[in-house]
Amino acid sequence: MKRNGDLLNQKYNSLLWATLAMTASTYLSSILDGIMVGQILDTVALYAINLTTSIVFLRSIPIAMFTFGGNTLSVICKSKRDQKSADTVFTLSFWGGIVSTAVISVIGIILIMPTAQLLAQGKEELVEPVVRYLLPLWVLTPLVAAVNETAAFARTDGLRKLATALPIIANVINLICDYIYMAIFGWGIAGAGWATVTGYVVGALIALIYFKSPKRTVRFTKAAWGQLKQLGKIFSVGLPSALIYVCNFLRLFFVNAIILSSTGVVGGKIASVSFSLNSLAFILVEGASMTLLPILGALYGEKDSNGQRLTLRYGMIVTVALSIFVMILSVVFPSQLAALYGLTDPAVLEVFEVTFRILSSNIPILAVIYVMRSFFQATKQRGLANLLVMLDGVLTIVPLMYWFSHYDIYWLWAAFPISKALTVVITLIAMLISKRVQHKKNILGIEEEEGVVSDFSIKNEIPEAIRASEEAMAFCEKNGLTENTVNAVGVTVEELCHNIATYAKTNAGNSVDVCIRILSDKVNIRVRDNGTEFDPTDYIDNSGKRITGLELVRMLSSSVEYNRILGFNVTNVAIAFG
Repeated sequence: MKRNGDLLNQKYNSLLWATLAMTASTYLSSILDGIMVGQILDTVALYAINLTTSIVFLRSIPIAMFTFGGNTLSVICKSKRDQKSADTVFTLSFWGGIVSTAVISVIGIILIMPTAQLLAQGKEELVEPVVRYLLPLWVLTPLVAAVNETAAFARTDGLRKLATALPIIANVINLICDYIYMAIFGWGIAGAGWATVTGYVVGALIALIYFKSPKRTVRFTKAAWGQLKQLGKIFSVGLPSALIYVCNFLRLFFVNAIILSSTGVVGGKIASVSFSLNSLAFILVEGASMTLLPILGALYGEKDSNGQRLTLRYGMIVTVALSIFVMILSVVFPSQLAALYGLTDPAVLEVFEVTFRILSSNIPILAVIYVMRSFFQATKQRGLANLLVMLDGVLTIVPLMYWFSHYDIYWLWAAFPISKALTVVITLIAMLISKRVQHKKNILGIEEEEGVVSDFSIKNEIPEAIRASEEAMAFCEKNGLTENTVNAVGVTVEELCHNIATYAKTNAGNSVDVCIRILSDKVNIRVRDNGTEFDPTDYIDNSGKRITGLELVRMLSSSVEYNRILGFNVTNVAIAFG
């Protein structure tokens, strides 16, 4: 019997759409604004929005730091059954995100004119539209933080519909208001910005549902303000996610400058449409890779090495498959996609079709980079995570673009796929060096579970409990345990699996993961399922009758611990030798 990974794959699939909706909130407002501006206004206004995209990345730095750092760290705390620390992390990360973005917004509004002049690179016709769009962009920032953080915690608490609905509703309202404010009210490019603000005001109001939900597993705690040192841990875990936006900000700033200086207005038009369309790929690739974070974080906290490998493999397959789908659409329909933004000039379109296809070839490589970044981040391999982000974001693309800009516009865009391939190669070399220097057992840096391990899956059905018991007993006998210990392990596994099938029943065919670890003085048994919440340490069922099988497990074991995390029931039982 082997572990099949179905249980973890189902959890990944259930979290995927909510995460895609959350990451879409970072990019979708600019994409929708760009499409509406291109259709209703003109290409100058569209280019102005493209120039402000670097500010979108800048404001996303603290949002990503507190959202993904706080959410991942709270999951790790809960996987270690440390609810107090989980509540502390939730409190500090949520309010830290709100306060930090509010401060940044005030500074951004004060410096709005010099910022616009810097972004416009001295082109006066662009300064005014940039200023008009920047003002609502800065006002919006704390609202984005509130909605994104709420969506992240709702997602890991199993409130997937709410987590998905929050950014979707915000962006639907944004799209409707785009037309009203620009086409009907005549507010111009500023209308696009205020439409986004309106959408997120509605999203923030809907977010209040989460704080009244009985399913919420984390709470605000006053004790958090005496534990400010936890901010350092939040920053550490969230740094790779934040670095993505730091590097995106720097990359976009320098790339826009290189494109303007080497290709002029035509290159600027092509860049504005290309980057906006490429954001659609970022939504899918980043969302699919970010879905891994809470799952890998929980598995890391439980020291489930096999689970980490299975989840990484599945996440890689899904993310790469989505990236190939987007790449095919981009390669086959470049002119149709450009038409969404009002780019129809035949001369410009002829160049765009070639450059956009070149740019799109980097998407599958980007998928690999993003998945590995999430893996390194969740398993606390911070050095590799940060290296990967910096290589991809700035260190490879900017020098290559500057070098290739001396040739022609096609070589300029070829810098993107070449830089991605170079990033993968350098990271692989760094992984090999890290394995040798730190004496890791594998190139992924996964810490293997202690002792001798048997890890397998069964169907969540009553007859399967006997099979699980027989598998566990055979494993223990093979490793020389005494008859009493073997029998105790067999009874424990059978009773746990039997009660999962009885009390935590899910749809037919769902799996239960069983892990047996033989240590020097005890046997650890970990059983995981995704059924309805059921605590086996509670001996009374709904009818008031005592659950005698679980009472027997209690008598045979030295400890029984239960944890509910990410919608999983996780039971850990220790049986001491003798």
